[in-house]
Amino acid sequence: MNAVDVLVVGAGPSGLAVACELALAGVRPAVIDLLPEPNRHSKALGLQPRTVELLDCRGLLDAVLADAVARIPDGHFAGLPVPLTYDRWGSAHPYHLIYPQNLLEGVLEAELLRLGVRVSRAHELIGLSQDEERATAVVSTPDGVVDLHARYVVGCDGHASSVRALAGFDFPGTSTDFSGVVADVLLRSAPPEVLTKPRRTSDLLGEDRRDRREVSYPLVPLPNGRYRVVWAEHGREAAAEVTEREVRAAVAQRYGSAVDIAEVEWASRLSDAAHQAADYRLGRVFVVADAAHIHIPAGGQGLSVGVQDAVNLGWKLAADVLGHAPAGLLDTYHSERHPVGARVLENTRVQAFLTNPAREYDPLRRTFLDLLRMREVNDRFAGMLSGLDVRYEMGSGVEHEVLGARMPDLALDRGRLFERLRSGRGVLVAGAEHAGRARGWADRVEVADGDLSPWSARGVLVRPDGHVCWVAPDDDGDHAEHLDTALRTWFGPPR
Repeated sequence: MNAVDVLVVGAGPSGLAVACELALAGVRPAVIDLLPEPNRHSKALGLQPRTVELLDCRGLLDAVLADAVARIPDGHFAGLPVPLTYDRWGSAHPYHLIYPQNLLEGVLEAELLRLGVRVSRAHELIGLSQDEERATAVVSTPDGVVDLHARYVVGCDGHASSVRALAGFDFPGTSTDFSGVVADVLLRSAPPEVLTKPRRTSDLLGEDRRDRREVSYPLVPLPNGRYRVVWAEHGREAAAEVTEREVRAAVAQRYGSAVDIAEVEWASRLSDAAHQAADYRLGRVFVVADAAHIHIPAGGQGLSVGVQDAVNLGWKLAADVLGHAPAGLLDTYHSERHPVGARVLENTRVQAFLTNPAREYDPLRRTFLDLLRMREVNDRFAGMLSGLDVRYEMGSGVEHEVLGARMPDLALDRGRLFERLRSGRGVLVAGAEHAGRARGWADRVEVADGDLSPWSARGVLVRPDGHVCWVAPDDDGDHAEHLDTALRTWFGPPR
């Protein structure tokens, strides 16, 4: 019998991100994956600004930027020709990246290996049970079937999650008659204008074919000479398999003979099925990313939301394993991330309606176009799709605009806030009047000084995931008691 603190099932971006959070805190998780080797296909293709910030907070952004296809300085909602602008959200990274999922997995796995943890591949979860003391996973390995005992199991194993099914999570949802395809192809030849890297969201928008109720999107360059093909059809249910002939026909319909495909390397069928786990935690088992929620990939949110789920859960699990998690900390994973997932499902369903090129949806599109031209509405949608507007309930008794929100990067007495967060600990940014109160949490909270006047504050306590859990407003009040409460609520008792 084998015993581990945390078993992470699935070595995609979310599983690797959870494992990195645990390893950064000093917990050595076991990570298993069904595939015998790392994924080499692009799959998801976008990182939203909030996820870019999180990569900076863990020191991984430089490696990602080195191979990013493009930085896109604006976003879109349902492909409508009104760019969403990020400038009102105070981000040091007001752009989303075109960056293939497999490359992100490579960066995360390299970081995990640096932290001393290897992925066990060709390992399949075939059984799962739990009691009050532990969870028991039955795993088929190349050397036979083994039982793994774990304090916690984290399901990061995708839309057909074995963890979700075996643990008995309810996964309600809906679907309609929509079929989409993504494919990676190698080209033999194409005109220069087709091969140009996108510079703005407008370079990525689709072309409607009303007679077929179809939307065709431009080819997007990928690393290593690959190109992404995307199209969608409304009024047709998703078939089981994408054929090479189908991919070639779709490209020919848009580009004629100008584009010559040498090879269809990978293709996958999409649907607009929208499902979400009723609970993100059942006892000692958690679900993350696609195991917790699936939706149409409208606006490129899925990969980013999954990584954000992982970072939210990872530091909390580590605190519990290390013995200083306050009561109820693990339950905040569901209470904080479930509403975020629900909102993503809702906005992607709306986008599915708006991208249907049928004429009966024209009035709806015109209405949204008018709304998105209004600055306040544009800011709201930009914050929603980028993840920059996510705000959690902190229950501190103090009202402030940054409380519960993610803290933008800021200059400190030593370095930047995002650099200080790379330790995986919290950061108290405050003057001497408050800094001394955190001494008992020195193993979990760093102390720094910085100019908070742009946020009308004298101090903030930032959690490891970058969200503010305490604020001393720039007033005459004494907020020391609230700081003590926040430290105990989010970081446990002092040493």
